[in-house]
Amino acid sequence: MKAIGMSMVAGMNHRGPDGSGVEVFGGEEDSIAMIMHRRLSILGLGEQGKQPMCSSDGRYWITFNGEIYNYLELALEFGLTTNTGTDTEVLLQLWSLKGVEAIALFDGFFAFAIWDTQLKELTLARDKSGVKPLYYYLEEGDEAGNKSVWFGSEDFALKQALELQGLQVSLSERALKSHLDEGASDRNMLFNGILELGMGCCLTYSCLESKLNSFSQRGRVIIKPWPSGDYLRLDDGAGWQRHLGLKKEPRNYIELLRAQLMSGMKKRLRSDVPIGFAVSGGIDSAALVGMAREIMGKEAHLHVFSVVAPGMNGDESEYQKSVVEHVGGIWHTVDVRKLDGKYLEIYIKATHRIPVAWNNLAHFALCEVVKAAGVKVLFNGQGADELFGGYPHYFKAAFWNEKNTLWPVRKKWPVDFRSAGKQWFKALLGSWVGRPFETCADVLMRNDYYGERLTQLLRFEDRNGMACGIESRNPFADDYRMADAWLSAWGDDTWSLEGSLTSKLVDGYSKGYLRKAMDVGLVPEKVLWRVDKKGFSVPKNELTARGLVVWEDWILSDRLDGLVSRGRRTFALEKGQNARARAKKKTDEKNILLEFIDLNRGEEKLFDQLFRWAAMGCFLETFPCKIEGGADG
Repeated sequence: MKAIGMSMVAGMNHRGPDGSGVEVFGGEEDSIAMIMHRRLSILGLGEQGKQPMCSSDGRYWITFNGEIYNYLELALEFGLTTNTGTDTEVLLQLWSLKGVEAIALFDGFFAFAIWDTQLKELTLARDKSGVKPLYYYLEEGDEAGNKSVWFGSEDFALKQALELQGLQVSLSERALKSHLDEGASDRNMLFNGILELGMGCCLTYSCLESKLNSFSQRGRVIIKPWPSGDYLRLDDGAGWQRHLGLKKEPRNYIELLRAQLMSGMKKRLRSDVPIGFAVSGGIDSAALVGMAREIMGKEAHLHVFSVVAPGMNGDESEYQKSVVEHVGGIWHTVDVRKLDGKYLEIYIKATHRIPVAWNNLAHFALCEVVKAAGVKVLFNGQGADELFGGYPHYFKAAFWNEKNTLWPVRKKWPVDFRSAGKQWFKALLGSWVGRPFETCADVLMRNDYYGERLTQLLRFEDRNGMACGIESRNPFADDYRMADAWLSAWGDDTWSLEGSLTSKLVDGYSKGYLRKAMDVGLVPEKVLWRVDKKGFSVPKNELTARGLVVWEDWILSDRLDGLVSRGRRTFALEKGQNARARAKKKTDEKNILLEFIDLNRGEEKLFDQLFRWAAMGCFLETFPCKIEGGADG
């Protein structure tokens, strides 16, 4: 049985290049459980951090992916003495003391499995924001009703493990069509039967009949949210003073946010390996590296990583350079102009994932540079737009409800005002046909943070980073107490804050509280108050035009025939090639070929579609698999 486990865990080598372990429970011939681990060493680099890890009394075994940032504080608070000095052991000891109630104490991101040798019970748990993925598969029961639960950090690796046991897993036609039509890679599960544990949830599988109950019952499987503990209101200054260990109570929301972020960053900078920062040119990533410089001091080496495209559309190097100079960092760059159509195949083979757009590939290229620099932890700014109102559609949704407040400051937020009317019409139409359209921006932000928008970004970050042996840390996305507070309805007049998007505007600026919190010399002025940031942008049209040279076989692959008609693909490919012929070509000082394409709106959508067809065709050709209907979810 252990040999089978070792062959399975080998499929996850990329996620844990620093070691592996397998534990089998029961006899070799009648084993009832097995847990495995691939190790990426971040804290506790020696043998002391080896997993699966056993509790001191031998009852609990754990395989743990993620970081518990406040493990030192928890060890002190509960008087724990550890033999390994790792967050994994602190987690295990607290589980022994408090069971599932311990999860609410954890500040960090995680996906873990704990096997209780006494109760013969498996528990899977995942962090509240879903930063770390956790997939599972429920094998059909035998005549006696016995089921098996398989789980892992990647759906593709779990599929491979199942196939080693003779279980055939097919691709979901529903998921593939959703990806092709909408670029929604996580709306439906890619493989039929492989599910993702919900964020903030626990799955319990018991081998004892007495554990059966009626809550989400699936044989001997129970799934429910883990208890998140006491809620801390945003306007509870005294509560935050105690929680953050501040010397005095914050006087306003700007002081509170600065204290929250600085306290969180101090813990998140804990690492026994070199760390780095992805800097895109916007306020979010600049804030993280700025706080790191403040906390670590002037002598610390700060590695900064950026995607650049000199002379091309979407290039942010001007702003990235200002951040690097401001913090005195060591700057590493990826020039996406050097990427070609063949890089699509390199990406898919490395990540086992179907990309949605060029920025997924660009981020993976960045991770390769991070790995080459010897850095194993990369900080990213995901989650800030959802927390503080940075996306244009929040303003569109709020405009007609709060136009008297928003109109005077329209030039300070990132939205095309002309499209607000269309959004308002959608709201009216939605109510007429019985499908209410949420115009409350706070609801949209909360849904995006705990829903598909942020989840998809985090999933690509995790897969890209782990394919290169890199841990991604997202301080805006993994502090659930801060997120719950900022995303909840406000209403106390003490600090004069209301429950609307306008409350998150300061002097009319989007993400105003974040900007003001960083306006103490942490971020250069050039970046702090810019309003033209477009997210992680790359010259996608030009890159796709170059890719069409080698993508034709993938776009016209027979494996796509059941998903989209060949005639439609052939017609679109011809239109794309005609548009490419209009490209203006020149070379820069380094003799790099540059192509500039002026596309109308329809052609731009066509190029996005051609990319998704090429990516899907490449994936299906590289990893052939049967395609069947698939269920929702």
